[in-house]
Amino acid sequence: MRNGVTKGIAALLAIVMLCGCAAFAEDATREEVEVLELPEADGGEFAILTPSEDPSIGPHESGYLFEEGEKSPYAYVDPSISVNIGRGRIYKTNYIYARVKIASPAQIRTMMSSESLSKKVDVMGHLLAKRVKAVVAVSGVLLADDMMKGPVVLQGDTLRPDEKTSENKLEKWKNDEAVDTLVIDEAGDLHILEGETWNSILEQLEKMGGSAVNVLAFGPALVVDGEARYGYTNRQTSTHRKAQRMAICQTGPLEYMLIASEGPEDLPDKNGLTLDQFTELIASFPDVKTAYNLDGGSSSTLIFRKGKEYWAKINGSTGKKRQIRDIIYFADAWLPDTETNGQ
Repeated sequence: MRNGVTKGIAALLAIVMLCGCAAFAEDATREEVEVLELPEADGGEFAILTPSEDPSIGPHESGYLFEEGEKSPYAYVDPSISVNIGRGRIYKTNYIYARVKIASPAQIRTMMSSESLSKKVDVMGHLLAKRVKAVVAVSGVLLADDMMKGPVVLQGDTLRPDEKTSENKLEKWKNDEAVDTLVIDEAGDLHILEGETWNSILEQLEKMGGSAVNVLAFGPALVVDGEARYGYTNRQTSTHRKAQRMAICQTGPLEYMLIASEGPEDLPDKNGLTLDQFTELIASFPDVKTAYNLDGGSSSTLIFRKGKEYWAKINGSTGKKRQIRDIIYFADAWLPDTETNGQ
């Protein structure tokens, strides 16, 4: 199921030339992994997931795939979801990515550590993933919420602006400068809303007619309609500093990629990527249609199984581990006749 280690620098240079990007790093290598197709459903049934309810039924032990002699799986697959893990290196920096395919748009979800934005509870990412028995998950953006005051909708529940916000405060907020906003709609598609003020973002949300299930304000946009975005400057996202980076991408209908790069907060001698270098990396995957920057630094967390731990941070595991406030995750929706669930 794995394609092995990359065809090397020449292949990546060719991809970048097709993307119209700058010359790729000389040390670029990548383990190319494919999207694993979902097997035909047999001897079980699909669970019903709604925006408000995730039955938390997985993952199933039988779904994990291992290389011979390895204790940690390289992939997971059942009739509702597949995850395939790959690795690479660029600009003297290691990165890890997961290709994800789901059967239902309700399987891409968000979860917050507390009941409201005002109640700020920091939790290790793998513990949040364990709560909902996520198959794979990444850190979100709410830890940086004090910096980005945009709209927030989680699983159809609008958290900001809320009903308690005064009219005067709301009008002032609407006129503040906006950041790129990620929308995950009821079809499981990723959209990036761009606007000069929060009012313009809210107007775009209104035009979507209530189809937005999740809305997160952080960014910036890294790829929009298959076109890479370079030159973004903002001190709050440390665009020019070499750091850990995290992104969520869409590659096709109900197909996604999660990617995390290492940096100096993992270990002092780790190099890290600037935001433009991270964008360059993502643009080297020719099937990425949309990509959005998530909270980076030591908040960057990619959660999958490691050894016997069903929910573990698998990126930058030797360095600093920061508690976070939310995750974006992919849920299992398959109920086999006989289950062996991770505990």
